[in-house]
Amino acid sequence: MDIMTDKISTYASSLSYGDLTPEAIHCVKRSLIDSIGCALGAFTGEPVRIARRLAMRIVSQYPASLLGTCIRTSPEMAAFVNGTMIRYLDFSDDYLNKDGPHPSDNIGALLAIGEAFHADGKSLACAMTLTYEIVDQLVDVAEFKTRGWDYVTETSIGTALGVGKILGLSKERMAHALSLAIVPNLSPLQTRTGEISMWKGCAGPNASRNGLFAALLAGEGMKGPDEPFEGKYGLWNQVTGRFELNPFGGMGRPFKIEETFFKPRPVMYTALLAVETALELRKEVDIQEIDSIRVLLDSFSVASSNHPEKWDPRTRETADHSKQYLVVASLVDGEISEKTFKPERFRDPKILALLKKLTLEEDPSFSRDFPKAFHCAIEIKSKSGKVWSLHKKNPRGHPANPMTDAEIEEKFLTLTARVMNCKQAMSALKVLWQVEEIDDVARIFGLLQIPDWERLA
Repeated sequence: MDIMTDKISTYASSLSYGDLTPEAIHCVKRSLIDSIGCALGAFTGEPVRIARRLAMRIVSQYPASLLGTCIRTSPEMAAFVNGTMIRYLDFSDDYLNKDGPHPSDNIGALLAIGEAFHADGKSLACAMTLTYEIVDQLVDVAEFKTRGWDYVTETSIGTALGVGKILGLSKERMAHALSLAIVPNLSPLQTRTGEISMWKGCAGPNASRNGLFAALLAGEGMKGPDEPFEGKYGLWNQVTGRFELNPFGGMGRPFKIEETFFKPRPVMYTALLAVETALELRKEVDIQEIDSIRVLLDSFSVASSNHPEKWDPRTRETADHSKQYLVVASLVDGEISEKTFKPERFRDPKILALLKKLTLEEDPSFSRDFPKAFHCAIEIKSKSGKVWSLHKKNPRGHPANPMTDAEIEEKFLTLTARVMNCKQAMSALKVLWQVEEIDDVARIFGLLQIPDWERLA
């Protein structure tokens, strides 16, 4: 066993609910509520329907439910479907540093294994805290993206450990789960390169499904490859380079789940501030008179959108990851909504013409502050020479500008209104705010069953 595997598996196997702070437990509830709202809001999404059809073919001795339905399938397929529901709208929580995997991608798997093995709410809360801790710690130090690899291996690792916690795996078996989550599950960055496909929102949930499978294998006694981090062909030498993790949460240190980034709008996180800035400028700008639009951001945010496809989006997934398109759509429409991601909108000639007037640039001072602080400056010039400009800092939902509990609730109620009435949604909210008191995670699925799910599915 290499040193990094020993360090992580020791922490994962030893963490208990009693180690969690009230602040961490409260943050678990915020992320759980936010994620379930996102999932139900995405119930009719096309990738969700595809995944759901596959899941319906599977029968399991330890079944898990698909959110919103009476469908029971294997824990692995439930992890994939429910995770895809959480992720599809690009509205779920996030964490950014070296890269930006969504820690909420892991929640579908934790709910699935929690239901299948009748875990209680305290076990779920501990597993979520552990998963966010591991994923976010890796995001702080591991170089995946810059070396051409997708961040979803971090998701696989986080899920394997969180599921292992619910299953009560020993340190030794937790170490094997960790190895089995890494070695078979490396993914090229092609998922997020070029014209972005449906798979963009499925890659994290798929990695989470693989992490769940790794933990189940380890629980049955499967041994993983030796030295998954430090071996000759391990993660460090083949993918990320060497890194050192920071001290884990607990023992007086805050947990990483307390640093979660939430979204008030369904766009990639690094586009949120650009959208907010554009929406505020729109109150003053005459759209017909625009001659040029200059958008200044940090280097991380510029790099993730400065590709040819983002200047000419042809899929929903490319559109919601194109900062330049989102700025233009905000200026033209004064909102970001489901309409924003319809082909008739992102292929609108008026939108595409305005895109050609936009430049996306790095401000080095913004890069120095990222990710502890986000900045965006937009400068718009009119044909007559008039200039409108605005600089904003930290979008709503950033840890430095957090969404309130009331805002998280409002988002949940707005999203769930697509598939259930307010009374049912409020009843579910009440229980989710007290999730640590639930004696069986299965209760959550019963609360969230959509009345006419068969018609909508």
